[in-house]
Parts: sequence; C-alpha cells; structure tokens
Amino acid sequence: MVLIRPVVVALIACAISSAAPTRIGAAACKMCHKVQFESWSASAHAKTKPVLDCEGCHGPGSEYKGIRVMKDPAAAKKAGLIMPDKAQCATCHGKKKVSPMTDAMFAKVHTHKPRT
Repeated sequence: MVLIRPVVVALIACAISSAAPTRIGAAACKMCHKVQFESWSASAHAKTKPVLDCEGCHGPGSEYKGIRVMKDPAAAKKAGLIMPDKAQCATCHGKKKVSPMTDAMFAKVHTHKPRT
C-alpha cells in the first residue's frame, strides 16, 4: 500500500497537468484588467449571443491567469495567451452581418491602461 500511494499521486498529477486549458470567465479577468473589462462591457462583443468575452479572443485563461505569468508577456504567450491580430478578427468580421475589420476598429477593440 505504501508503494502504491506515490504512484497514484503521480498519475493524478500527470492527469491534471495534461488537462486541456479551461475558461475562467470574464469576471476573473476583471480582477486585474478593470479598464479593459469596462470597455469590453460597453462594446457590441459583450452583447452578442453567445457573448464574445475575453477568452473568446485571448484563449482559455486557466494556464496564463497567474500574476507571475501575466507579468511576463513571453511566459503568458507560451502558456496560451493569444494576442489577436486583424486576421483573427476577420474570422468573424466581414462575414454575414458583421462589419469588415478595419485598422480603426482594430485600434479601439477595447481600452487599455496607459503604459507607465
């Protein structure tokens, strides 16, 4: 029994670490990204059905949500953070009734804190 326990713990840890990234919800993003959240909340993206939230563009946050990871852009991207470009926006914009993506639209997707 003593030998089996470490093996079981290792298997569980392996299963957890290999789990797919999961969504954490916009409310979790809001805790650190208040300016962006408020700007997004007033946007058409927040009013779509289904809602296009933070993770709809930036990817599931479970792997990059930690403050140490988010403070390091390279680590955040390595952990799964997507920094969308116009091409990604164009997967919806310009199709059906969604207006085409322009440089002006892309520049104001949501407000950002000024860099200090």
